[in-house]
Amino acid sequence: MLAAAWALPVCWTLLALLATPSDGTSLSSRLVPSGSVDWGASVRVAATYGDTPLRPGDQIQAVDGTSVADWVAGSVEGTAAGALEAGDVVRYEVRRAGAGLDLIQQVDVTLGTYPVLRAVRSAPLVPLLAAVVLLVGSLVFWSASGSASARALLAASALLPAAVTSTPWGPDVVDLGRGAWQQAAGEAIAALGLVALVLAVSLTTGQSARQRWGTAALAAVPLLAYAGSLVPRLDAAGSPAARLQVMSSVAAPALWASIPVLLVAATLAHLRADRREEVLATRLALLGTGAGVGAWFVLGPSPVLLTDRALVRNDLLVLLAGGLVLACVAVAAARYRLEEIEPRVRRGLVQALVLVVVGAAFAVAVRAVELAADVAVESMLLGGLLALLLLPVGVAVQRLVRRWVYGDREFPDRVVSELRRLDALTAPEEALREALELLARRLHLSFAAVDVFATSTSGPVAAAVGHAAGAPATVDLIVGGSTLGRLRVEVDAGHDPFGPGDRRLLEDVGAQVGALVQAVTANRELQLSRRRLVAAREEERRRLRRDLHDGLGPSLATFAMGLEAATDLIRDDPERAADMVARLAERARGDIGEVRRLVEGLRPPALDQLGLVSALRHLAADHAGGSGGSGGSVPVGVPWTVEAEDGLEPLPAAVEVAAYRIVLEAVTNARRHSGASGCTVRLARAGDDLQIEVSDTGSGLAADRSPGVGLSSMRERAEELGGSFEAVDRPGGGTVVRARLPVTGPSGG
Repeated sequence: MLAAAWALPVCWTLLALLATPSDGTSLSSRLVPSGSVDWGASVRVAATYGDTPLRPGDQIQAVDGTSVADWVAGSVEGTAAGALEAGDVVRYEVRRAGAGLDLIQQVDVTLGTYPVLRAVRSAPLVPLLAAVVLLVGSLVFWSASGSASARALLAASALLPAAVTSTPWGPDVVDLGRGAWQQAAGEAIAALGLVALVLAVSLTTGQSARQRWGTAALAAVPLLAYAGSLVPRLDAAGSPAARLQVMSSVAAPALWASIPVLLVAATLAHLRADRREEVLATRLALLGTGAGVGAWFVLGPSPVLLTDRALVRNDLLVLLAGGLVLACVAVAAARYRLEEIEPRVRRGLVQALVLVVVGAAFAVAVRAVELAADVAVESMLLGGLLALLLLPVGVAVQRLVRRWVYGDREFPDRVVSELRRLDALTAPEEALREALELLARRLHLSFAAVDVFATSTSGPVAAAVGHAAGAPATVDLIVGGSTLGRLRVEVDAGHDPFGPGDRRLLEDVGAQVGALVQAVTANRELQLSRRRLVAAREEERRRLRRDLHDGLGPSLATFAMGLEAATDLIRDDPERAADMVARLAERARGDIGEVRRLVEGLRPPALDQLGLVSALRHLAADHAGGSGGSGGSVPVGVPWTVEAEDGLEPLPAAVEVAAYRIVLEAVTNARRHSGASGCTVRLARAGDDLQIEVSDTGSGLAADRSPGVGLSSMRERAEELGGSFEAVDRPGGGTVVRARLPVTGPSGG
């Protein structure tokens, strides 16, 4: 399909130009067909190619003694253009402009093959534009070959270049006697290209069978517009040449009809879109079509209405507007980076609309001054328009200069955006150094440093680039109401230091660096927590191995040897064997108790049998009765009670074990260190957290205390689950231990 798309316009152009002999002239030099009627009793040579003696501007009044009207009608026998061949000499009656006086001359022209290469060299923009259109359609088809919209756009890009055989390589004078078929056929093919463009816009979304009929009706409108314009235009034509020009001008009426049709097709497609990608694609096509129409109106009719003078040639203006439409439709059909391109086009059109409104207001004011003062103010209007056009350039230059002088201090959003892209999962010092190097590069800093304060689980971290030469500006890194550290920055000597106007920049940068520090700190604490978990697991394994190897293992070995000895004594000395079996049974009960102790060290069986609240109350009752409970882990003599609200359970296994160990450790500390006469344990749910509070009536915390093994163990158990821990003095005497354990989340649920 791609090869056929490229071959079609090339083959058609060569066929149309080389099929008949040529006199080396063209009756149109525009880039796109205009539809204007300028053929009459005479025709004007618009351009020449090759070695023809005719010149641009010549008015041809007769061909071989035959008037232009008769030549077109072919009414004089023997002068039909179809009988002419290459090498024949044709005499033209030419009205040629002279020095103050037009001259009527007889010019003999030898017909030859159309000078294609010279025509291309004379108008290189024509094949370049055709190639660009074909390249756009090919790229869209290549990227989305399965899309009906892409196939329609490829067809449009292959058909539209056929209009070159109408203009600028249009019919010559001799071709008027052949019905100017090159122009008629070329414009008809281009009109079909406009139909394909309408289909490309309509097919950006899926359609039902009923909607396809509506699309077909829309696509037929450009061709119907040509047919509908024939009758009034033929009635207005006053000569055979004018009527021939009207009949062969197909593209212009089709083009004018395509503009509203494209707008309607894009609007209907946008209303049908239901997926975000389709919404963006159809909106881009609609914006591009509207922008093309707006650009044509602003640069075309508007200046003519105000100054009676066009700013841009009409054919160039049509190319500009059509190129904008084609580009947007191509992006929409290819679905190419719509999330980026569509918002930028939308913002650009909003800015252009503002510019147009301001320019219109200025033009109205100038027109009012002209009417009031009866003074020509074209220069004022031109100067104002030039100022409006140069204003964005001036703003862009100003931004470049300010960025070169001040860095990105004028654009804090850019600095913050760059900081957000940094990876907080790297090593803390490396992540902070990357942030500081970025700030130094973007803000022209000679010195930048970050000081991260120590936390309860990790030490301080510091990173710096450059050297301080004066008093750096300081920004506290505050996240969630907590000060995590401090940022210090200093501008190099060649640039202005930070002033009051830079406070917003420093605050924004500080907030983003604070977020980075928080992420780095969380990552570091996570790594430390993982190391502690691995160390605790390995330590637990080592303890189990030691208990099994040094305690239970030798006991079982001795038990096995005793059984073997008893077996030997059963026949010879039954009484002694029975006594030995009794002692072995006692040893077995001791080993069973040891196994229970090991199992309880892993997870207390009471939690599986009774649940957290009942297990703690059962343990408190054992202590009140003078027993150390299973395992004897808590010294007796400290009465304690458990208060728990209803609906507390069930709880995750990890939360139960952590809560059980924290309560037992807190009660043990109260008995061993505070001399308490009693303890109260309170358990409650607060949202998704389990709140634990153990209060005693002892002597409280020592003023010169340092965290011991018990407090550190309770804190680690709480923080391993993502919770918190604190131990404070109790009002009125004693100690209060509080712990918060998340019930849901990665650790709890």
